[in-house]
Amino acid sequence: MAKDFIIERLKKEFKGRESFSREELFDFYLQFDPDLKEATFRWRIYHLKVNKIITAVKRGLFTFSFKPIFMPEIGEVEKKISGKIEKQFDQLKYCIWSTKIAHEFMLHIPGKVITILQVEKGALEPVYSFLKEENIRNIFIEPEDKEIERYIYESENAIILQSLVSKSPTQKIKKVSTTTLEKLIVDLYCDKKLFAAFQGSELVHIVNNAYNRYSIDFTKLFNYSKRRRKETEMMEFFSDKTDIPNTILND
Repeated sequence: MAKDFIIERLKKEFKGRESFSREELFDFYLQFDPDLKEATFRWRIYHLKVNKIITAVKRGLFTFSFKPIFMPEIGEVEKKISGKIEKQFDQLKYCIWSTKIAHEFMLHIPGKVITILQVEKGALEPVYSFLKEENIRNIFIEPEDKEIERYIYESENAIILQSLVSKSPTQKIKKVSTTTLEKLIVDLYCDKKLFAAFQGSELVHIVNNAYNRYSIDFTKLFNYSKRRRKETEMMEFFSDKTDIPNTILND
């Protein structure tokens, strides 16, 4: 009962807030336990998150509006390629996803779908050769702008083979290593030529819908954008163009 009472007080304390800080949460608990230790406080945060009472939006910042984790659908092409890669290169780090997974956030749905396969840089050529031997068609290895314009936009179900950025935020779904929402947003923003149909007002639409529907870990997102050397640009884009609150974007 005491715990339920504190939870209700917690909800009342931060009612109507878009987010609240770790320091504010700690000060709240001090009202009920003036001798609260840091280790105990970490356990309380852990239990609040596990019980879906709060969720982290970035390091040291929380919200009550629990949203589900984005779990993209794994298509037959991704399953087929993933199965071949895992059998042939069992220790290889990779990520595979289709641009179709972004359609739920879009206003104008592109007519063509592209499959993105990202592998460790040193494995690009071996993976490319292997997939060609396995009769995987329309595969392009790190295409340049002219190649994208001349061939990929005209191809049906093109497969793009790229280097996987180290420490990319990926997830496993149905035994397939695929993208997270954080990675999807950053990749769409960074590869403007490849994802031309996802730019401008469409990208704003994608980000706003993604933010409203799913949980986004902005610490994870900006760490990845930093590895892609786009952190400052993306911060400005979110602040100037999207509905994401500045309280989340600012430190």
